[in-house]
This record gives sequence, C-alpha cells and structure tokens, in this order.
Amino acid sequence: MKDILVIHIGAGKHDPNKSKKYKTLLRNALSKTSIVEASDVIESSPLTNTGYGSSLNLLGKVECDASFITNDKIGAVVNMSCKNPTKELFRVFQYLDTLYESDETDLTSPVMLTYPLLKNLVPHIVDDDLVSEKSRKIYDMYKDKIFQGDYSKHCAIPHEISDTIGITYISDNETTIVTSSGGNFFKLPGRIGCAGVIGAAIARKKLDDCEICCMCSGNGEQIIKSKLAWEIANNIYNVAGDEYGKYLERKVYELNPKFYVGFIIILNYQSRVQLLYGHTTPTFYFGFRSPNQTRVILSSSDKMGHFTFGEYSLH
Repeated sequence: MKDILVIHIGAGKHDPNKSKKYKTLLRNALSKTSIVEASDVIESSPLTNTGYGSSLNLLGKVECDASFITNDKIGAVVNMSCKNPTKELFRVFQYLDTLYESDETDLTSPVMLTYPLLKNLVPHIVDDDLVSEKSRKIYDMYKDKIFQGDYSKHCAIPHEISDTIGITYISDNETTIVTSSGGNFFKLPGRIGCAGVIGAAIARKKLDDCEICCMCSGNGEQIIKSKLAWEIANNIYNVAGDEYGKYLERKVYELNPKFYVGFIIILNYQSRVQLLYGHTTPTFYFGFRSPNQTRVILSSSDKMGHFTFGEYSLH
C-alpha cells in the first residue's frame, strides 16, 4: 500500500538559528493525513512565504499564487489574499465544477484564474489581512529606498526564505501535487510567480510503468522561463540511475548558468518509489513520510551556486 507525503518549504537561504523550528514545522505537517491538512500547517506558519506572513508587494500587500495537479485535473489561482491558499484553491475549483457540470452551452472550465476578479462569481472570496509584524517591519525599513530607486543601498533586504512551497501526496490510486507562494518582497502588484504557472513549479508525467512528479522552488522568473518542472519530468525517465546527479546538474546550468533553484523529483514505479533532490541555493528544506519512515532533511551547501544532489528510497 502506498501512502507517501512529500513536503518542501522552499529553496533559498534559511536562518540556521531556526533549524529546530523548521524541523518541528515539517514533522507536524508530515503527521497529517491529507494534503489540505498538511498545507494548512505549512501555510499558517510565519516561517514560510505563503499565506500569513508572506512577503509584501510594492504596495505593502500580500498576494499569493497557488496551483495543483491531480490524475485528471489541473488548476491555478493567482493574486490570492487568503490565509490558506491551497484550501482556497481547491474550494474555488470545486465550486467551478458544480457550475460547469450543469452548464448546457459546452463551455470549457477554466484552468487559471485571478482571485480578486472572482468576487462577483464565487461565494466567500476573501481579502484577509496577511501582513505579519515581521513583514511590515521589513517593508517599512526598505520602502523609501525602493521608491527612490536607490538600489545600491537595499541589496541587503532580508530574504530568509521568499520562495515556493510544494506538497505531493501519492496513494495507490491517486496522486496530488500542490504549490503556493507569496513571491518576492517588493514585487509588482499582479506579478504571477512560478507557483501560479503549471509546468513551472510543479509537473506530472504518466508513463506505462512510471509516474514522475516534480516540484521546484527558487527564482520564480528563471523557473517560469525554463518551464523547469516540466523539463525535468519530461526528460528524467531516460536517464540511467547512476547518472541522475550529473545529468540534473548539467540540465540546470544549461538552462541558466546562474539558476537559483531547488527541486524534488519523485519516481513512482509499481514496486518502488524513489526521491531525487537537487539545489543550487544555500539551503533546501524538505521532508517525507512513507509507511516505513518519516524523515526531515535540512540540506545545505557551503558554496554559493554549488549544485547539491541526493536521493532516497521511499517505498
């Protein structure tokens, strides 16, 4: 029986003084029985850049993007202002399912939506206050320099973690992948990050004998331009097992010599499940739960831009 949950909380530069808190957060999320419950734990924490406590845009507001992939559906909602983007993402698409199932005009159900524009269509669209004290303090500290265009003095803006989170759940009959993010500090209002673009932060490919899932985090624009999750999911199957690390390092730097990214690949075969991960960022934190084990990995690299690779057997 397959019951596998994989969660990452972003690739970037995590505060080493908070390692225990990150471990506790991941273990708490991994103890949950559903992907929505796990996402609630991750997105409610001020340690992650999604939901409450996310980075603020140029106007001091939080805008989150989220998307999902299942066996037979995909969907994305961008510019969200709710405490739990993943739960709201599923709620919106469940509501749309009821609309389009009863529709007699043969209209095609959308796969990508802008959250604020749904207010007059979908009930209970919210505009929550997601600004944490910490985020407001950072915003107030640097906003004048940003607005004055004095970029030489704000290069040290704190960015403990400003990247995308992702969760994959695999059972015997169903696979679900979700991702969400608040984007980077001082982004333009309306900017859509990789969490809102299917094929960028998440991808899934189904072959006869293997299902491939990929989750990415890092520089959103780089990830979108390269369609990184899809590029990896579409090509890794033909790589020999002992060549995974070398291939992925070469692939990443061919796409962008300065790629700032972390990724997880799950190879789901009938009789085994394998996890591969890699990152060029200083840190990449993730964990997994399978029937036989639960592990939290705080992967780090001492050298900026150095490619770090590893793998685990999940089943």
